[in-house]
Amino acid sequence: MGDHPSAMATYGAIVTALYQRERTGEGGYVGSSLLANGLWANGCSVQAALCGEKVVPQPPRERGLNALRVHYRCRDGHWLLLSIAADEWRWDKFKDCLGASALSDPRFSTSEGREANARELIGILDEVFAAKDLAEWRSILDAAGLIFGIVAKMEDIPDDPQILASEALVPFEDGATMTVNSPIWIKGQEKVTPRYAPAVGEHSDEVLRAAGYSDTEIGALRGEGVIG
Repeated sequence: MGDHPSAMATYGAIVTALYQRERTGEGGYVGSSLLANGLWANGCSVQAALCGEKVVPQPPRERGLNALRVHYRCRDGHWLLLSIAADEWRWDKFKDCLGASALSDPRFSTSEGREANARELIGILDEVFAAKDLAEWRSILDAAGLIFGIVAKMEDIPDDPQILASEALVPFEDGATMTVNSPIWIKGQEKVTPRYAPAVGEHSDEVLRAAGYSDTEIGALRGEGVIG
């Protein structure tokens, strides 16, 4: 969570500087840092602290402050994470698609009531979600148009329908292995097909010939162990 965001920030700075050069003719020095990106990624909490607010640690899920924004374990051991806004129409849709009579309890009839009784509601939803596998809940929640996320395991990733449909994973040029795609798309532009990194010394002869070395000189370098 440090290196990748910092690399993306540096990429954004480079592209911005190139645009500045195109518009003004003036280049520029760009930079970023792990520290700056760490603060930026936690900007909401950091700003709250800077404004005098006390930022409390996230409580354990069983003591969550909002039952519609915590994660739940399904029957097959997989987890999902709800992210449902407090609007009453969303609660009604959520309640209907779950079909649990306990959710009609008057304590949960308003957003304020659900917040005040969040722990009790979490306990009820724990039992509800434990009754079906993730695939079943995924279909039900998707059909209702409710927002949730999958707490995926690494072994789930290669066959995940959304990952494959969005081309977040793509095959190497030989088609034998999948790899993580870059997260940037530009309409009308084709990305270079991923390829394996070369073996150590694979292109040494080619590079040295391009630099003017003869085959005899290259052979001597190899004999001395300078190149592999």
